[in-house]
Amino acid sequence: MSEKRNFSTPDSIPFQEVLDALLDDEHILDPRYLYRLSDLTPEEGERLQEIWPSIQTRRRRSLLEDLERLTEANTLLSFERVFRFAIHDEDDQVRFYAIRALEVFDTDDLIESFLHFLEEDESVDVRAVAASVLGKYVYRGEIDKIPDEKQHQIEEKLLGVLSGNREPRVQRKALESVSYSPRVEVHEQISLAYQRESEAWQASALVAMGRSFDHRYDERVSSKILHPSPEVRAEAVRASGELILEEAVPDILELLDDVAQVRKAAIWALSQIGGEGVAEAIQASKSEALTEEEETFIDRALDNLAFTQGSVNYQMFDLPVEGDGDFEIDDQEWTD
Repeated sequence: MSEKRNFSTPDSIPFQEVLDALLDDEHILDPRYLYRLSDLTPEEGERLQEIWPSIQTRRRRSLLEDLERLTEANTLLSFERVFRFAIHDEDDQVRFYAIRALEVFDTDDLIESFLHFLEEDESVDVRAVAASVLGKYVYRGEIDKIPDEKQHQIEEKLLGVLSGNREPRVQRKALESVSYSPRVEVHEQISLAYQRESEAWQASALVAMGRSFDHRYDERVSSKILHPSPEVRAEAVRASGELILEEAVPDILELLDDVAQVRKAAIWALSQIGGEGVAEAIQASKSEALTEEEETFIDRALDNLAFTQGSVNYQMFDLPVEGDGDFEIDDQEWTD
């Protein structure tokens, strides 16, 4: 008869045991402790915050990364309470991870904090991720989820970054975020970015064009779908999906054999646009998926395609559709 091993479930682990483990630099952190940090009570959150500065910096960084990945993998988990106080960490990399992770939560009360990070933080990475997260609130303003004056304040700050002497990476993220706004100044900034020789700026301009849901950009987006740069191609394809460019489908279908970055953008764009033969093409790409994650993504695209083809035509509205990746910022990798 085989011996059964008993493992305690995360919710049965005493919270003090988790705190002690976090402070123990000599042993690898048991993954069960990560799950125990989900849905902390206010009292538990305060206890963790008290010992937080004493946790080794390297462990705080890896912990935030792990919690963010768990959030993406399982929407039933919530580490919001941890992320909220971690944005004030003394380590800029921890702040970066915490701000990025908070993007998926209802954090209207943190708008002022994000604006502060945008303008005052010493880290370029933190300023860039704050600029990116603020895009969610410009969009929320467009659908009347935050007050007009708050939306205007955010737009002014982002436009100020674009007109000032700021780091290009921060400026590009500011452009992408403010592009949900139909203001004339935003259109002018998008056009200027598109005309630059820099491929990074052109890619950001394409992100902005897709988010604007403004069909004046259709031809410019289509012309970049077969661009030599994978980054530019991918963003042109994504923008084509956001703008529902049916005429772009033949070119996008050719990119299903492209590099992973472009292929993923092509699959999702096709699921947004739809049309004859699209479902079959997306399904065929599943047989070439290299990982379980890719297969899952393709299944999501097929579900999205079914929804797109069986529901309201969003071209009737002059607002961006909140679809996959509207506010994703996971392409922002930490740089030393």
